Amino acid sequence: MANNLINNSIITREALMIRRNSNDLIKNISREYQGQFAQRGAKIGDTINVRLPNDYVVQDGPIVNPEATAERSIPLTINFRKNVPMSFSTQERTLNIDDFSERYIAPAVNALVGQVASDAMTLALQASNMVINTDDNGNLIAPSSQTWLQAKAVLTACNAPLDDRFAVLDPMTDANTVSGMMGMFNPGNTVSRQTTDGQMGSKILGVREWMQDQTVMISQTGSYDSKATATGSYGNYTPNGAPVTTISASASPHSSVLTVSAINGTLKAGDIITIAGVNRINRVNKNSLHIPQQFVVLADCATGATSIPLSPAIIPPGANGPVPYQTVDAAPAADAVVKLVAPAGSIIRRNMLYSKRALTLATVDLENVSELGPLCARASLDGVSLRTVTYYNGTDDTRSTRLDVLYGIGMLRPDWCVIVPELVQA
Repeated sequence: MANNLINNSIITREALMIRRNSNDLIKNISREYQGQFAQRGAKIGDTINVRLPNDYVVQDGPIVNPEATAERSIPLTINFRKNVPMSFSTQERTLNIDDFSERYIAPAVNALVGQVASDAMTLALQASNMVINTDDNGNLIAPSSQTWLQAKAVLTACNAPLDDRFAVLDPMTDANTVSGMMGMFNPGNTVSRQTTDGQMGSKILGVREWMQDQTVMISQTGSYDSKATATGSYGNYTPNGAPVTTISASASPHSSVLTVSAINGTLKAGDIITIAGVNRINRVNKNSLHIPQQFVVLADCATGATSIPLSPAIIPPGANGPVPYQTVDAAPAADAVVKLVAPAGSIIRRNMLYSKRALTLATVDLENVSELGPLCARASLDGVSLRTVTYYNGTDDTRSTRLDVLYGIGMLRPDWCVIVPELVQA
């Protein structure tokens, strides 16, 4: 039976229900800071400072050497505004809601949510860890179960929580991963679901949920030849000339600039590098793990460049031992070789294993413009706020409707994300 009550409220609620089932990544990143925008009535450009956990160093003996607490924060900015326009006749508005949803709402929501997910996927360029799988000749190949287990171990070494780890895979990587792992796991019903559905399931290899997503980033590594050397000099990185926002004046840096001999070839934002003699540490007791610390390149570097912006910040121990927020066991020495982790010039799918609290998304309510004439409705589901506005065109008896979302995304803990790349075959 025809339904002549398809109004903005119905469209909005239906759109949100479709969104709930359309993208797993958006459902599985942190939303805990969204309420801080709602308290003030956010608009494009609004920023809050997200406090990061404090870090302390244990001292020996009965004598206390007081140390000031240096708090750190990451800015989270509402900097994305997306919309999808639709137009249909007044006659089409009388369709059954299921038909109307299938013809109009579902395609619009899928496009809108896909763009939000695509924006969120760009955070993969800020992940500071990478685990690769190569053949005997050093060629990049599809990740195996061992690759994913090593990625999980990296998260643990970075002190990431154990209970909320998620993996997001490009569909091609998902297919290759399932093929390589088929029949390897118990319990049997998990293997059965993998075989029947043809995609990774939950819970396997200590990962809470495996997600297949066609918006996984595909990027090309730089052409750098991995032969430049450090000069022994480094400093704090200030992107675009502005320091990273901090809460206290004594806050530790989030990123550094490494001075090197002129590089041969390019480095791209998102490339992962190592520095000889600069190793990972146990983030709790600050002891060296004796494996190279990885750093993500934060901005493109042209061939001939002599400085590389990178994260995490290079924070070695002090003269008297461990220091708060320490990241490495030693400062870069002069002539230490800087190497690219992934093969130079590779086009890769940036599959990612991450802790839910590493990434954050905040959507905020847009203004209700009903008093200005158009029909307007707002609703929120699972923390995603959506606004629908409809206005009438009497010339051709059509109504135009737009779906809008206002949001911000942020990488809070780059070290709680691991890129598990797969080569895109030509």
